[in-house]
Amino acid sequence: MRPATDGVWELRLFKKKKGSQARRNARRWLLQARKYALLTALAGLVGGGAFEIWHAHALQKGEKWLVAGALARSAHAGFVVRDIVVTGHRNTPNATLLASLGVKAGMPLFAVNIAAAEQSLLGVSWIKSAIVSRRLPDTIVVALQERTPVALWQHDGTISLINKDGIVLKTDNLEKWQNLPLVVGKGAETSVAELLTTLNAVPGIASQLVAAVRIGDRRWNLRLKNDITVKLPEQDMELALSRLAQMQKRKNILGRSIASIDMRQPRKIMVTPLTDDKTKTSI
Repeated sequence: MRPATDGVWELRLFKKKKGSQARRNARRWLLQARKYALLTALAGLVGGGAFEIWHAHALQKGEKWLVAGALARSAHAGFVVRDIVVTGHRNTPNATLLASLGVKAGMPLFAVNIAAAEQSLLGVSWIKSAIVSRRLPDTIVVALQERTPVALWQHDGTISLINKDGIVLKTDNLEKWQNLPLVVGKGAETSVAELLTTLNAVPGIASQLVAAVRIGDRRWNLRLKNDITVKLPEQDMELALSRLAQMQKRKNILGRSIASIDMRQPRKIMVTPLTDDKTKTSI
C-alpha cells in the first residue's frame, strides 16, 4: 500500500507496468475519442445500461453485436483493466475484495459491471459502503467504508467478532482482536453499543472489564479483572456505573476481597465478601 495525495492509504490489487506501449496507445486513442466524441458514445452505450442488460441476456442479437464490437474496439485501443486501486481498506481480505469485484486483469475496462460490483462488495461483512468507478484508461477505483470491530461476542459456544450494530465480521484470526472486550449471551451483540458508550464515561471501570454477560436480554453483569462480578440494573445503568466509579475513587472498593457488587436496587448496594459464608453487606 501507499498513501494517496489526500492522505488516504491506497491498496493496489494488480501490479501495473508503467509506461507500457498499450497505455500510451490508450492515451492516444483517448485524445482522439474526446476530439470526435467517440468516448462519449461508448460510455453512453455501456454505462447507460445497454451492457448490464446485455450481460443478463436480454438484448436482441443486433444490440449484443453492437456492444460486443464496441468493447472489443475499446480493448484493442488499450482500454483494458491493468490496475485496481482501493481506498478505505483496512481489514477486508484482498482475495475477498478481488473475488467480490469480479474484475480480472486484461478484461475490457468498459465491460466491468459497476452496479453489480458495488452490490457484490456490500455482501462482504466488513464492508459498509462501496463506490466503484473507472479511471481512464486502465484503472478500476474502489472507495470503501469498512465496519469497525468493537467487541468479541460469545454465543452458543462460538466467539465472533462484531461491530457496534452486532454484525458479525468474518475473520480467521480472532487473536488479533483479543484486546477488545468480550460480551456474552443472547442479545449482547445488539446491546453492546449502549454498554460501551456508557463505559467510556467511566474509564476507571472500563479498564477493569474482562467480560460483560447479558442477563435475560434485559441487563448486564460485568466481570472485572480481579474476579469481581458487578450486577447492573435494567434501568439507569449510567447512574449505577457512576456510583461505582465514585466508590472506587473514594474507597477503592474494587481492590477489596469481594465476590460481587449488586447494584440492581436504586437505593442500596449489596456487597458479597470473598469468604466461605458469602455474607452480604449493604453500602
